[in-house]
Amino acid sequence: MSDETQDEAGEPRSTEENAEVEAHSRRRALVILVVVVVVALVGALVAWSIASNAQAPAATASASASASSGASDPDASDEPADPGAPDESADPADPEAGGEVTDDIREFDDTAPVGDGVTVALSDLEAVEGEASMPGEIAGPSLRFTVTFANDSDEAYSLLGAVTNVYFGADQTPAIELAEPGGVALPSEVAPGETVTGTFVYNVPTDDRGQVRITVDYAAAEPAVVFEGEAPR
Repeated sequence: MSDETQDEAGEPRSTEENAEVEAHSRRRALVILVVVVVVALVGALVAWSIASNAQAPAATASASASASSGASDPDASDEPADPGAPDESADPADPEAGGEVTDDIREFDDTAPVGDGVTVALSDLEAVEGEASMPGEIAGPSLRFTVTFANDSDEAYSLLGAVTNVYFGADQTPAIELAEPGGVALPSEVAPGETVTGTFVYNVPTDDRGQVRITVDYAAAEPAVVFEGEAPR
């Protein structure tokens, strides 16, 4: 077999020339391969850079939001709440909140102002034998008293929201209201220059009358008037 080949013009080439052509072809293929690899690497680096830049602001924004939230929350604290601390949300004037009242506590024979020219007072506090005349009532030793509203103003004073409650003993236990004997509801209002009364009966054990509290709620937005003392046995 001849070692000669033909060139592009059809002329025969020597073995040395053939070797040189093959070497040139191999170098050109290698250069093309290197270029392809470099282009691929550059593309990968660009894609990674774009992805990293996109994730960094999101993480920074999340961290900033968390820090701002913790800094702006005045209640945020690592210290646990004291289980023995008093509940400041409880109304201190509510007789049912442990029986403690921070407002003025009046004696049974006091008169308390409840509005311009309007006063409320208790009278005729006495021991009676309560009668169970309605569902839920319990017959037994009870207290009966009269509530008086006096209106010295020039306008009628509404008593639609006026209610009474009684609490007894060291634990200020709520007493059950009875209708008999002699219970009379307050009217819906007290006219100018007039005085009205209502009579109330509450079941209170005889042995728990050393500390009795009578409250008169006269308006929804106002604290109750509180009378307290030792009741008749």
